[in-house]
Formats: sequence, C-alpha cells, structure tokens
Amino acid sequence: MPRTAQSAYLHVLQGNPNNKTKKELSRRIHNEERMQVSAENMKPPFGISAGAEKEFKRIVKLFEPTQLFNEADVAELAMYCDLLMEYKACNTRLKKHGREKDGKPSPDIRLKMQLSQQIDRLARNLGLTPTARASMAVNAKDEETDDDDDF
Repeated sequence: MPRTAQSAYLHVLQGNPNNKTKKELSRRIHNEERMQVSAENMKPPFGISAGAEKEFKRIVKLFEPTQLFNEADVAELAMYCDLLMEYKACNTRLKKHGREKDGKPSPDIRLKMQLSQQIDRLARNLGLTPTARASMAVNAKDEETDDDDDF
C-alpha cells in the first residue's frame, strides 16, 4: 500500500531518505509555503445548531495554540460538531424511550452506531484523537532546526 505524502520539511529533517534532489525539495518547500491557509476567520458556519456552534467554538479555542486548524477546516469541523450534537440527541432519545420499541430494537440504536463511526472518522481526520495527534507530532515540522544548512 502506498505511503501518504510527507512534507518536504520532514524529508529534510530526516536526512532526505527518498533521495530527492535539492531542486525538487526546494520546489516542494516553496509550494507548501504557498499553500498555507489563514486561521484568522475561524467562525462557525451559518446554519448549524446552537449546541454544535458552542462545541465548534470550544474546539477552536482549545486548539488555538497548536495552530492545528485553519479556515480550510471550518466545514469539516462544523460537520463533526453537528454530528456530535445529533449523536447526543440520539442518546437522549434512547434513554427516554428505551432500547426496544414493541419488542424490536429501536432505530436509534442503528443511527447511534452509524453516527459514532462518522464522528470517529472525522475526529481522526481533524486530529482530535490522541492517536491522530501522536501521528501528527511525528510528522510535525521542527521549529528548532538549524537554518544554516537547509539540505
């Protein structure tokens, strides 16, 4: 199975294990810098529920020092928060009405399982799980590198 693409900075830090040329690495570094997205306007999108909006703001504030999120992540983070609120509502309905309805399992049980899978997938994509953050830490750019020798 192919490996995921790594940052050019990571290639440099690892001593260029893929034997890329200096020209190729500098081109990739330049392209990565051009593709940086601002994180100035991290506001929840219009149309999500009040609970999802509150969760959105909580997550953005919590991860603000890490610079994990930027404006390109707003839609996916909003989807995560919206699904999380739907999951909580489903859980509340299950507690209120029970797991069985007329001798059959409640449809909310299946919905809860589907929502939990989607929430887990989005949480991993966004780096909200401990495993995802550990993986990102391994691949993170090291700010304390020596700038004298780039290659």
